[in-house]
Amino acid sequence: MSMIPVNTNVNSNGNTFFNNLKVMLEQHMLTLKQLRSSSEQIDCEIDYFLENCEYPELFSMLPSSIEEYNAICPKLKNYAKCTKDFQDACGLELQMTFFPNDEMYEDVYSISSDVCDEDKLIYEVITENLRCLNETFENSPCYDEIEATMQEHAPNIVRQNNSLLPSEIYCLREILSTVCYTNDIQKNCGELASDMAKEFIRRSYFIEYSCDIMDAKVLLEDVGRYKLKSHEQDYLVKIMGDLVTRYGDE
Repeated sequence: MSMIPVNTNVNSNGNTFFNNLKVMLEQHMLTLKQLRSSSEQIDCEIDYFLENCEYPELFSMLPSSIEEYNAICPKLKNYAKCTKDFQDACGLELQMTFFPNDEMYEDVYSISSDVCDEDKLIYEVITENLRCLNETFENSPCYDEIEATMQEHAPNIVRQNNSLLPSEIYCLREILSTVCYTNDIQKNCGELASDMAKEFIRRSYFIEYSCDIMDAKVLLEDVGRYKLKSHEQDYLVKIMGDLVTRYGDE
């Protein structure tokens, strides 16, 4: 099961938790443009999507104030719904899928709503820790450490070219990002904040959007070659094992 093209890459910065849809959509926008240029019979246009599905600021930044967070947060669920509507109308014709099944859409929409709902624990934890989260992302060594790991395993990749990173190495990168940033959040902001970050990652299908079934099998078959720290390897084995178990027959 491949949910996004395997050679897609994004910068693994502190807002990686809000980037799962961004990764998928950027690649599909490229695909849609290619389809549009190759066929004059396509009625569904990417311009409609760009004009009507407002891009959430939370994909690229985390506000430092609750007021700003509350102002822009609802765009997350609106974007998820708009994306699903576009898929329902145009997906068959354009052979594209943002949400492979209704369960995934419902989960993504649900977490996109919960992070904006004042009655939800995840909203409370995020808004109480906005300053801490921003400082953690800004000062974290994770990006540099992960870049060094990527260079070791893909030394011939030109880092400015986002399309060349091998599929399983991109997957590894996102796994390491998840481990590193959630650990930093736990150290700086507390265990509850880290737990909420992990919940967002799980319910937004961040790993599933970053890795396909073949990536999981490749990483599991030769996990020792990546020289990971013990907690990184333990997480990789668990999360990739879960992915193989859940999607191995599809």
